[in-house]
Amino acid sequence: MAPVKQEFHWSDMEHKRNSAGLSSVRCTSSAVALLALCLATSVAAQDDNELTTRYRAAAMKSGDADRGKVVFESKESACRKCHTITGGERLAGPNLAVIGDKYTREQLIVSVLEPNANIHPDYAALTVVKKNGTTQSGVMRRRSDTEIELFDAEGKTISIPLRDVEEEQRSTTSLMPSGLFKTVTVGQFTDLIEYLSTLRQEAQSLPGMPAEIMEVANPIRLVPFHSEQMRFDHPVWIIAKPGTRNTYLVVEQQTRKIWQLEKREDGDRKTLFGDLSHEAITGQFEGVMCLAPHPEFTENRKYYLNYHVREEGVFSPVVVERRATEDLSRDAGGASRRLLRIPQPTDIHWGGMLAFGPDGYLYIGAGDAGPQEDPDGHGQDLKLLLGKILRIDVDHESGGRPYAIPETNPFSGAGEPFRPEIWAWGFRMPWRFSWDLVTKDLWVGDIGQNLFEEVSMPRISENHGWNVYEGFTPFSDRYRRADEVFTPPVFSYRRRHGVSVTGGHVYRGKRSPSYVGAYIFSDFESRRIWALTQHDRQLVKVRQVGMCPEKPASFGIDSDGELLIVGYEGTIYSLVLDDSVFE
Repeated sequence: MAPVKQEFHWSDMEHKRNSAGLSSVRCTSSAVALLALCLATSVAAQDDNELTTRYRAAAMKSGDADRGKVVFESKESACRKCHTITGGERLAGPNLAVIGDKYTREQLIVSVLEPNANIHPDYAALTVVKKNGTTQSGVMRRRSDTEIELFDAEGKTISIPLRDVEEEQRSTTSLMPSGLFKTVTVGQFTDLIEYLSTLRQEAQSLPGMPAEIMEVANPIRLVPFHSEQMRFDHPVWIIAKPGTRNTYLVVEQQTRKIWQLEKREDGDRKTLFGDLSHEAITGQFEGVMCLAPHPEFTENRKYYLNYHVREEGVFSPVVVERRATEDLSRDAGGASRRLLRIPQPTDIHWGGMLAFGPDGYLYIGAGDAGPQEDPDGHGQDLKLLLGKILRIDVDHESGGRPYAIPETNPFSGAGEPFRPEIWAWGFRMPWRFSWDLVTKDLWVGDIGQNLFEEVSMPRISENHGWNVYEGFTPFSDRYRRADEVFTPPVFSYRRRHGVSVTGGHVYRGKRSPSYVGAYIFSDFESRRIWALTQHDRQLVKVRQVGMCPEKPASFGIDSDGELLIVGYEGTIYSLVLDDSVFE
């Protein structure tokens, strides 16, 4: 349904102005054209708003799912050009097999009516500018050493030799055209939404993945850790500052700033500790991801960061070393000492975590780097750092590197082509990990692909499956090696519970004995908070224990050993477990 065309004549405007007693003013032809365009655009926008309001209101009511499936499969809707609901070949848009679990009805409506309102970066368009001046846009399918492959708006594959590429321009827009919903009637649109809402995962129960997750009788409470005036800008990390009590370092992703938050009897104090905007890029999800003080920070003043750069057109996470001033009150300034750069074929799935383990070595979470579904098997490729947990010795140098390789790393003495930094592999997006302070076990929250999120307890030399497995379920045999042993997660959950796991900590505090030894974690999108226990890496019990008021980006530990949670919208919360029982 096209917008109403509005005819505009300057003589009409002249007549109206004169009849109102206004002086006649001659305008240039360009001004007339601009005014006409503005009015026409305004009328068209108003018509579109009225139309989307009508479609939205109708689709909030029940439709016919069977008729909606016919709409989905029809040429008019064009859904099948970019989406699949059965798996198989990856297309330009996300797999919709369980979209009804992932999105509410209202979110489904918005995703079709306003395709650019909340586009996931995995499916944002990439525009390639060629040396001959032409451009081509699409969603990244694959990048090799010789070419870029894109999915275009028709769902077809475009191959562009790298030698022909002048520039790559990333955007936050979808390939799905705005107004595509107008190709179907209001009734058909309502039926389509009804059909999409029925696409859900089967609720079968498996060991480590129960069909239902019970809630505790009294959920834990979340209390702001600071005043409203001290809110942060997209915080992603908090860590206690070594050598102090009640002082914390908070990382803001997009501003690339590090703040020092002091909890004081005379009032909290927030001061700038460091600013990495001169080194790190920023964006919707790009920026500074994590901070790890050296185990001897109070003596050597060293701390480490994981942030993003784009050099010669290539996106990369980097790990750098910096120093604080002698009084440890702020960053000392100057350039960072770069330890490691991990070039990626896309801007997604970069891991983001780094922390020192109980052994004193620095552990780094590296994602598979995309594109979706890891088509080149990065998670299983031992020649690459991608899709791995890495471990390095930052106190020494060897082999021409600004760090040394721990002798016990799996490929420490293996030589080419194996990467000696690898500690464990087969991960997709290990966003956050931590160690149990008592048992020294490592816990990892690994963000899933289409169907499952997972929590794992990896050990040295283990393969955790991606992309041969997603959670407990086989995903692809393309990169399966003969006789390979895969370590399953402790726990996995379906899209109905959440879509982006945020790894947490094993609770070792004193406020609720029933939680001691339980691993507490969350989901970024659903904001659910869970606790689980395990024995020999087998799930014993999992419960939903609360809801975070904001999207939880990370967990932390306060000076008393109690848990903190970082809300991505700006608030850090204390988890108050006193009145909650894990049963």
